Amino acid sequence: MRVTAIAISLLFVVSASADDLVELTEEAYTASAKNSAVILLEINWGRRWGCAGVDNAQLQALTFSQGPGGPTLELTTPSRLFVDNRFIPYALIVEPGRYVLTGFDVKVARSMSDVGHLVWNDKDGGSFAVAAGEIVYIGHFGLDCTQEPIPWRYYVEGKDEFERYITGFKERFPFVGDVTVQYALFDTALFGSPYSLPDGA
Repeated sequence: MRVTAIAISLLFVVSASADDLVELTEEAYTASAKNSAVILLEINWGRRWGCAGVDNAQLQALTFSQGPGGPTLELTTPSRLFVDNRFIPYALIVEPGRYVLTGFDVKVARSMSDVGHLVWNDKDGGSFAVAAGEIVYIGHFGLDCTQEPIPWRYYVEGKDEFERYITGFKERFPFVGDVTVQYALFDTALFGSPYSLPDGA
């Protein structure tokens, strides 16, 4: 399933929610551009009503890790109660390497008094990879409500939409210069469908 990038150029902001995440800033990028990488993603932390037959569900955490001793990216909802149902952009400086989806937390409310969590820990749910000096778009993440509330990797579809996405990003972060933004989606057989831009773009 695709998402549209038409409004992204107007909405692109830095929005990290954990202390150990390094937000993309000019100072941080200048200091680490040659040895680090940048990932671009968006996450919808909003509540989904009537999701897979439950009253509502809400994605509350995603964890990507390089493995024992390696860096871990823990992204959590900015609020458990007051989050709009929209995608929030993230631009993060990370150590190069392969990151695996090793955890997520989805709050599931079957009623006001029956609230639980679907939790995934220490398993391989798919991965993305980045090399030093790269800027990589890895996808949009939100809930899928087809069978049960689970995280799902969506994407910007088509070269024109992706170009608009890049334009919005570079308007917000002009200091990255002419570095190419690569389209390299989080690769998963469990939480997303395969997709690549046409013509090798």
